[in-house]
Amino acid sequence: MKRLALLGSVLALAFAGCGLISSPPIDNPFQLGGKSITFNLVSASATGSANVTATFEDLTNLNLPANPSGFTYNLAIQSVSFGAGCPATIPSPINVTLNATLTVSDGSGATARSSTASASNVQFTLTNSGSQITVGNLTGGTLNLNVGQILPIIQNGGTNTAVLAAQITTVSTPDLAGCAMTITWGGGQGTLKF
Repeated sequence: MKRLALLGSVLALAFAGCGLISSPPIDNPFQLGGKSITFNLVSASATGSANVTATFEDLTNLNLPANPSGFTYNLAIQSVSFGAGCPATIPSPINVTLNATLTVSDGSGATARSSTASASNVQFTLTNSGSQITVGNLTGGTLNLNVGQILPIIQNGGTNTAVLAAQITTVSTPDLAGCAMTITWGGGQGTLKF
C-alpha cells in the first residue's frame, strides 16, 4: 500500500513537471463577464474593431502548491445583439472570425506592470432563431499569458485593469456592412498549469 501511495506521489510530481496538472478553473478572473463591445462593421467583409476595459481586485485565494508553469485564459461569449444599420431580418448563419488581445496591468509610472496575450483566428457561428441569436462552436479562444508576469499582477499590488481589444470579420448573406454588432463577454476561465 505504501508503494502505491509513493508511486502516486511520484507520478503526480512527474505530471506536474510536464504541465499535465492544472488548477481548478478560475471563473471570471479579469471581471470581463457582462462587459460589452460594439463593433461598427464596415466594408463587404463586415470588419470592425473595438475594446473594453474592466477593473478587478487581486486574487488572494490562489493557494499554489508548486510553481506554476503557465496561465491560460479561455474567452467566453455571453450573447450577441444587433443594432443600427443591420438588416431587418438578421441573416443566419453568420460565421465570425475574431482576433483578440488581452492586456492585464496594475500600478502606474515606474511601478507599472503588464502582461499581454493574443488569440488569432478565433471562430464562432451565430444562428438566428426568430429574434434569438445563438452563439455556437467557439474554437481557438485560448490566450496564454506569461505566468511570471501575470501572477505578481493578479496576486498583489491592488486594483488591476484588463483591456480586451478585438477585431472581427463576419461572413453572411446578405453581408453586415454598415451594421452595429454588440458582443457581451462571458467571464471566461483562467487555469494555472503545473
